[in-house]
Amino acid sequence: MNKDQLRQQALSRRRDMTAQARTSASSSIQQRLFSYLIEASEQDNKLRDTPLLVYRSLSDEVGTTRLFESCAELADRDIYAPVTQHAGDMHWQRITPNTIWQTGSFGILEPAEGAPWSPTDGPAILACPLVGFDRNGNRLGLGKGCIDRWLGGAKNHILLSIGLAFACQECSPIAAEDHDIPLDIIITEEEIIACRNY
Repeated sequence: MNKDQLRQQALSRRRDMTAQARTSASSSIQQRLFSYLIEASEQDNKLRDTPLLVYRSLSDEVGTTRLFESCAELADRDIYAPVTQHAGDMHWQRITPNTIWQTGSFGILEPAEGAPWSPTDGPAILACPLVGFDRNGNRLGLGKGCIDRWLGGAKNHILLSIGLAFACQECSPIAAEDHDIPLDIIITEEEIIACRNY
């Protein structure tokens, strides 16, 4: 099965979730992420206080609103949200309790302002959305390629890449291409899947 077919199947399964099931699963996934980051930071000093780059969710994706409201639970680490230009170029801006959100070029809420994250400031942890995934960490996005292009240039500055997904989005093995960058961890409402060394 090719990527487009897998993507359509995964999107269909995600759309079939009820709003209540999506909300409940999102809450579980966010709590698993909180717990995982705390535990991982205790085991690896490199991850302690490392900034978290996290997407702002679309209506049927794993919700991330609570992440932006819960900086304290994440050991006071800075949290950054993406800002995407019309050409698909992306950068990240720091979130504070006073952040003003505006609708961006793809209809997703983005911070109107905020200090930018730069690799020169030090490495970060990435929590990214996905449409489908397999247990080797291969991900399917919506097909726009924004995350993939950005990650291609920033991968050496990402200590840990985490995909957030509902369990129903798991696919049969996805054929990885040369430019694809596997995720280290995938967190669903049912489990934490270690795809690589973390």
